[in-house]
Amino acid sequence: MFGLTGDLGRKKLFPAIYELAAAGALDIPVVGVGRSEHTDDDVREMFAEAIADHVPAGGGGIDEDVAAAIDLTYLAGDSTTTAVYDEIAGRLADCRHPLVYAALPPDLFADVAAGIEASDLPDSTRLVVEKPFGDGAESARRLWDRIIASMPAEQLFIVDHFLAKASVENIVTVRTVNPLLSNSLCARHVDAIDIVMHESGGVDGRGSFYEGVGAIADVAQNHLMEMLALVTMDAPADGSDEAYHAARIALLEAVCPVPARDVVLGQYEGYRDLDDVADDSNVETYASLVLEIDHDRWRGVPVTMRTGKQLHEDRTEAIFHLRNDTPNATPHGNRVRFTVKPAASVAFDLDVVDPDTHGSTPTTVYACGPDDHGDLGDYAVMFDNAMNGDTRHFAQIDGIVAAWRVLEPVRAAGHAVHPYAPGSAGPDVSPLA
Repeated sequence: MFGLTGDLGRKKLFPAIYELAAAGALDIPVVGVGRSEHTDDDVREMFAEAIADHVPAGGGGIDEDVAAAIDLTYLAGDSTTTAVYDEIAGRLADCRHPLVYAALPPDLFADVAAGIEASDLPDSTRLVVEKPFGDGAESARRLWDRIIASMPAEQLFIVDHFLAKASVENIVTVRTVNPLLSNSLCARHVDAIDIVMHESGGVDGRGSFYEGVGAIADVAQNHLMEMLALVTMDAPADGSDEAYHAARIALLEAVCPVPARDVVLGQYEGYRDLDDVADDSNVETYASLVLEIDHDRWRGVPVTMRTGKQLHEDRTEAIFHLRNDTPNATPHGNRVRFTVKPAASVAFDLDVVDPDTHGSTPTTVYACGPDDHGDLGDYAVMFDNAMNGDTRHFAQIDGIVAAWRVLEPVRAAGHAVHPYAPGSAGPDVSPLA
């Protein structure tokens, strides 16, 4: 695991290792690899601290015996040198399908693949790489070609951990197998769609990373575009992973490139004061985009995607605003909301009678869906899938290229980046302001 000792390790990777072990799905050694000099004890201490406040997805607290039994070591080395992979091979002994996970800059992914190929690791070794994958459609395709020059395409797994969230995957099922929704969620009955991923936290400790990506590459190109696909794609032709991927990719390929007039970018006040952030940085920490889908089911329905750091709430949600031409309808009645965060649910905002006025008043009916895959969180699900060769919860190159094609005009247009106050709803400006 390259990147295990960083911020992502503390938040996601160490907890995922523990969850896999607790579920009996981790019977191989784990080797953290990085350039920093750490001892095995250092990494064990990082692991203990990371899971100390972590409640496993299935509940019940930390099992200290499970934690102590995990074979976790550290190797100081460079991801571009073959010797590192030979040492990893030695530590993994006779593991038949080793998994190499790379939370590294994208330009190093091909070096990792080449290092695996040139080393003593078996030909069956699988590679899992983090987002963002490339910085545009052409660079993503070029990066893909460079990696698969060193290994078969079926052994490369590209992370978008949103795809491993049961609450996100559930959106497709609820939309497509329930006739009430499959018949009503379409252009004939939907005025607009909102997809939001608001975060109250900032990027403290990740300044250098965020300077290289920004909100478009960090969130919009992957999480939000994949969520857009899941809330609007046609039902898969069958239950196979291939059909599921094909339906997602077909929708992404139908999304039109974002017009310049429909973009607002922002940066929260104080971002430039962070370590490793330029004093004159124009990197966006907020983005609002209006998209159109060239598909019979959705043609003419505007889709607004919004994401940002240091906003007034933590909320990830897709909202369908239903058409209602009746004169007494309330402004927020008649909506269908798929919520991922703060708690997974499907909510119906409906108008009901107000017994005092005999008019209408809004009410909400909730149907709670799954928030996780049993005892495994999203990263544990991904690692378990990759170890078993299951691609369902990973991004596909054609979908990545399609998403970049939609968003490339935003990165090329040179939009102004508007300041906004931490704790606000973002910049108080309109597109083209």
